This record gives sequence, structure tokens and C-alpha cells, in this order.
Amino acid sequence: MAVQALQAQGSDPEFEAYAKSRSLELRDRIVLSHMGLVKSIASHHAAGQAQRDDLEQVGCVGLIKAVERYDSTLGVPFEAYARTVVTGEIFHYLRDLVPVLRVPRWYRTLNRRLHESHDRLVVTLGREPTHEELAGDMNIQVDGVKEILRLRDSYNLMSLSDRQDGGEGPPRIDAIRSARHQTFRLPVEDRIVLDRAVEQLAEFERRVVELFFYKDLTQTEIARRLGFSQKHISRTLANTLRKLKEEIR
Repeated sequence: MAVQALQAQGSDPEFEAYAKSRSLELRDRIVLSHMGLVKSIASHHAAGQAQRDDLEQVGCVGLIKAVERYDSTLGVPFEAYARTVVTGEIFHYLRDLVPVLRVPRWYRTLNRRLHESHDRLVVTLGREPTHEELAGDMNIQVDGVKEILRLRDSYNLMSLSDRQDGGEGPPRIDAIRSARHQTFRLPVEDRIVLDRAVEQLAEFERRVVELFFYKDLTQTEIARRLGFSQKHISRTLANTLRKLKEEIR
């Protein structure tokens, strides 16, 4: 359906023509016809009008990259592909502006899952997904999607640049709960609790936990990488696990 819609709009012939000619004039015409997408994404992430103008310029660079790399024969709607490229370009720009910003792990997890579900559904549906469709794909309630969107607004990268507490308070875990049990997958509400507990650890302890549980390194490999003895890593893990158990009780 998405491919047929694109063909009806005359988009596919344009991309096919550009793929053959690599004409800068044709490329620029395609870019201009999709500038509304850039403006929408920039507006969502900008803290004010001045920053919106900057983000639109950055997003335009991403849109040019998307046009140059897009392959219409794969059957993926261009807007879905371009949205991912443009958003990535803007995120890279914002991260470079505030390199010291430390966003909580639990928020990064939720935001990544929302982005992945959004992009997957746009490709499948050929349009923007509803909150209900996002909730179904993420295995949470509709209120959970709304809570993540609220948190995203609270964690606008630029508005956080002068904060020390990491945001507008903790998430409403009662809203962000798994709708159904999934085998071998930690429920989202438990993952939030675990991520928040890990955030309370000292930097070295977090590093050891990440390498052991998230990177699957052995204690010996961790010791070699961090320059400590295996016994020291073993003691650190034991003490850290005890702290985590106390934190999540």
C-alpha cells in the first residue's frame, strides 16, 4: 500500500530518475518538496525559534543525505527512511552542543524503544502510527506511550543543559507497564527500576556492571580492560549486586 501511494504521488519516478541521472537540480527539487518533514522534526526538538532555525539547517543536511542514499526499489516509504536520517542528524548536532549532558539510562531505554516502534510502524503502515498502534507494538498501555512522550518533552536536550537532577522527576511506572508477559524479556516497569538503581552506583561500579551484564565480558576480561586484578573485579561485582538488591527491594 505504501509503495502504491508513493507511486500515485509521483515520488518513485522522481527517485528512479535521480538514481540514473544524479542530477543536482532534481535532487534539490525532491529536497524542497520534503522540507515540511524537516520543519516538523526540528520544531519538535527545538527549545526556541532561534534554535529551530539552526535545527532546520542541520535537518536539511540529513534530508539531502536521505535523498542521495534512498533506494526506492526496497519498498520502504521515503518519508519513513528520511525521518530516521534527519532525526539522527539533529541528535548528533544536539549531542555535540551539550557533550557533558548525562541522560538517565532508563530514559534512553524508553526513548530508544519508542523510536524503534515508530520507525517500524511507519514502514509497515506507510503513515504515522497512532498512540494505540505504538502501544501495541511496544507491549504497553496507551497511557504508557503518553508518559514517554511527556518525558521526552521534559528531557529536551537543550533545556537540560543547566540541570543537575536529570529531569522533571521520575517516570510514572504505574503508567509504563508491560501489557502482557513476554517469555525471556524483562517487563518494562522492572527494567526502569533496574536502570534507575544502576544510575545510583559509582562510575566504576556502573562500568563493571555494563561490561559484565550488558557486554557479556568475563571477570578476567573486565580486569584486563580496566587495569585491575580479577579478584578486585569479583569483589566489586559482589558489592555492587548487594547494593542493587537493596535498592530495588
